[in-house]
Amino acid sequence: MENNKNNNSVNVLMSNGFKMIFPLLGLVFILTFWGCDKNENERFERRVEGKLSFLDVIDARALIIGGSDSKKKSDGQYADQSDNSLFKITEDGVVQEIRYWQIDTIYIETDKGTEIQIDSIEVTSTIYPVNIFDADDNHLIVSFQEEKEGDPHHPYQYDYLVRKSDGAVYELPLGFGPDTRWNHYHQMFRNEESSVLIQRDDAGYIYYVGKGDIMKLSTQNPENVTMHQLTTGGHTGEGVMNYRVNGQGHIIFNSGGISTAGGTRIRFSNGGLAYPEKNLSPFWRGFDNNFYFSYTPQYQAGEVILPVVERISIENGTVNYHLIGEVNHPSAELTYMSNSYIFKMRNLNKIVAMEFSDHMNIDGKVVAEVYNPEMEIKAFAMSDLGITQIRIGISSDNNYYLSGMDGNQPVLLKVDPSVFPHQMQHLVPRGSYDVYKMTVTSDDYVMIHALRMSDGNVVISQISPTGQITELQDIGTEVIQLVRIR
Repeated sequence: MENNKNNNSVNVLMSNGFKMIFPLLGLVFILTFWGCDKNENERFERRVEGKLSFLDVIDARALIIGGSDSKKKSDGQYADQSDNSLFKITEDGVVQEIRYWQIDTIYIETDKGTEIQIDSIEVTSTIYPVNIFDADDNHLIVSFQEEKEGDPHHPYQYDYLVRKSDGAVYELPLGFGPDTRWNHYHQMFRNEESSVLIQRDDAGYIYYVGKGDIMKLSTQNPENVTMHQLTTGGHTGEGVMNYRVNGQGHIIFNSGGISTAGGTRIRFSNGGLAYPEKNLSPFWRGFDNNFYFSYTPQYQAGEVILPVVERISIENGTVNYHLIGEVNHPSAELTYMSNSYIFKMRNLNKIVAMEFSDHMNIDGKVVAEVYNPEMEIKAFAMSDLGITQIRIGISSDNNYYLSGMDGNQPVLLKVDPSVFPHQMQHLVPRGSYDVYKMTVTSDDYVMIHALRMSDGNVVISQISPTGQITELQDIGTEVIQLVRIR
């Protein structure tokens, strides 16, 4: 797809409109356009390869990519990603491998006319999953690769929009799939995942960064999924690293492309651009659809310097700034909110930032409500939660979850921010699981890939909202990604 400064629409190919719930493996439909008889002595066949046609994500609570979790093997060679497999964890807690098919069209020419044969072919062993993104309540974006003959280090990549309800698949324009968090250098928060990489506005448009530019995907018409490229800086792209979209479709983004000067800009929903008057990094979207940002004033001898939070409102193309307050806690002095953890609890109307850092990258062990119904910054010491080092931080619509260390013991915590200070409980006994990967559904089902300390086994476990632990089926490989889709 060419760069499009005028935001012209690019149609996304829909995979033959298949909406069946289960793949038609082995079932053949024969349509005859001219005549019913054919001469077997004069028969010519031409096969047109189709694309992925169906992905069985129905009733999945989370998805797993299993394979090698290392970019390189011990001998320095690249890991064989072609061994990657895709699994789903169902609503019943069952682990199932997902297999996938493409639909080929066979044109058969005879002296009596042309026959068209539709052939369903399993391609599980020839293409392999590399990334999963939870796009919105109704869609996923899943990236697959296929080895390129003679060039195994530069495989073909195909990116698909997948409808959760029935597994229907739509191919995105070649080469314009979402960048992963590893492509987003200098991400603002440590736990930026698909909730940040893939964003939505109130009209239902899906946004993501592809090839360094912000893409806007329209799914309102299932028969005509379209894409717009919103930023462009020439052949190399804008170089977008961080961005946030609000409900009206206004965007704040950081960029640093070769063709364009770096910095923070605001793109209005009508296409207009503005440079903010202040340094806006890090920034986030509040539940009121306004943008918020934090900065730490320059050090002045004898003064207490604390992080400040401000709100941005956009009205009729005008950007306005409103002071919210300081993170007023001794542990926050001379620290910055960049590179902290951020958690958004929609049902509580609260956003929490945690574990700030100073210019020497020494953590400020503080927990701060940077958005709440009272619009009042509140803070307390992170040590009150019984954790000294955070490795993984995620959130549901009600709580946030921390995996890390308390001293020399691994802990897995569920934190209730509905009260202040926030209240912690151990999801598993202290020292019992060393968690490698973790995800949580919006309604508080936690899934972990972890080392179980009691027997040294690596397990996949599900923890219910009531705390019941269920060991799930071993997929037989390392877990590369564990992604919630509900």
